Amino acid sequence: MSGRYDAEVYAIDTRTGTQLARIPVGSGPHGLAVYPQPGRYSLGHTGIFR
Repeated sequence: MSGRYDAEVYAIDTRTGTQLARIPVGSGPHGLAVYPQPGRYSLGHTGIFR
């Protein structure tokens, strides 16, 4: 999850909802993409990942 106005991204456990990490990044993070496993594909935020 991105904290677009807080210059952070957050790692969340999707089973429990627990916050795992707060990672400081540059200003305005948004459109995070999780890279797919080998042999799969994702169109990503802007459709550029294949």
